[in-house]
Amino acid sequence: MEPAALDVPPVTVLAALLQQLGMRPEQLIARMNERRARRGCSPLSLKAAYPWLRDVPSRPQPDNQADALAVLTARAGRCITAADIGWDLPRPRARRRHLDAPGDAPLEALLDEISQGDTMDRRNLLLLTGAAATAPALALLLGPTADAALAPTGTRLSENLVLSIETTARSLREMDDSTGSAKVDLTWGMGIWQSTTRVVAQARGHSPLVDRLQTAYLELSEQVGWMLFDARKHPQAQRVYHTGMRLAREAGDSLSTRHSTANLVASAAYQAAWLGYHNDAAALLDIAARTPALPSALAAVISERRVYAAGQRHDTDGVLRFRDEALLHLDTPDQLAPWWATWLTRDSMDAATGRAWLACGHPARAVPYLSRRIGASSPDYPRDHLYAVLDLADTVYQCGENDRARELLAQAEGLIGSVSSQRLAHRHKSLVSAVTA
Repeated sequence: MEPAALDVPPVTVLAALLQQLGMRPEQLIARMNERRARRGCSPLSLKAAYPWLRDVPSRPQPDNQADALAVLTARAGRCITAADIGWDLPRPRARRRHLDAPGDAPLEALLDEISQGDTMDRRNLLLLTGAAATAPALALLLGPTADAALAPTGTRLSENLVLSIETTARSLREMDDSTGSAKVDLTWGMGIWQSTTRVVAQARGHSPLVDRLQTAYLELSEQVGWMLFDARKHPQAQRVYHTGMRLAREAGDSLSTRHSTANLVASAAYQAAWLGYHNDAAALLDIAARTPALPSALAAVISERRVYAAGQRHDTDGVLRFRDEALLHLDTPDQLAPWWATWLTRDSMDAATGRAWLACGHPARAVPYLSRRIGASSPDYPRDHLYAVLDLADTVYQCGENDRARELLAQAEGLIGSVSSQRLAHRHKSLVSAVTA
């Protein structure tokens, strides 16, 4: 007698068959993993079958499909084929998600998708480069979208709620500055960002409180994007940056909103430069620098990012020019400095300059800058100190001073435990491998 499961519509056949066979999805995967182990393959997550059971199911890769059918056949005592489960049918077209291209997405739909809470955990997010990476920032130059001024005001905001979001954004930055992007901190930061997304989606329109909310959201987007970048979750970081840029196109036209946007774009440029996408970085920094009425502290931050990007693309003239610009801005402070831009000092510029000379292939020119930076690093910011130690270790190694490099790497080893930065941990591991080879 044929099992009743085969009379169920194809999208629910597997679930019905598992129920008939008395198997849970995790048991199916466990049996599949036994087969994989015999072939020397790594095990699948015990949750791997869940996407195959959704209303609009995904389909296993060919080797996983073969294993699943073999396990089901053995359990059922008869041959179970792909046709029996519906895996021989044409693959359903994947639904395009707004996070695949936040800059082009309708803002309301994008914010709603983010509010669901699981889209940023996708493992198949791709890093965007070229026009796809810079388009959201270029759109900022075009001004607000046609319907931005007509956007309705939703839920009425309270002063206490907005103040709480502003305070949380600042606390998140202070925590990240001191300890780095620990997994638990990042989980909390992402949760705050997604919760704030819901508030922003319900409170669109223009009023002083909405303007403050949107500015805080842009600051949160920059901070969470930076934490994801530091955790080496680059596609996710990019989506957070792009979401901030997309909101900025319809946000209020206040200076605080503009300046938060410029800082976010400059951080996106830093990520692009770190990854070696030099044209993307240069384009993003040009856009950030065009922001009107930049406070001197923010202008200095953008110039500091330009120093780093110039070093990454081996532009020695750019290193000198942008360093001079940054120092000029630092020497002419004004009363408009945003709280999140006050981190940059002359010591920080030494670090950026040393990194730039190192990237340019001039390690000897980097040594004095990086040595000064280590001496000026505060113990309250162990990640910043670790970054400087690794920079100097790399520099003296390239100068042929292997013993000095090993001493610095030993010093870095003592700092790794107090810093949660996958970006720097990966760099430390790479340097240790190079120096001890």
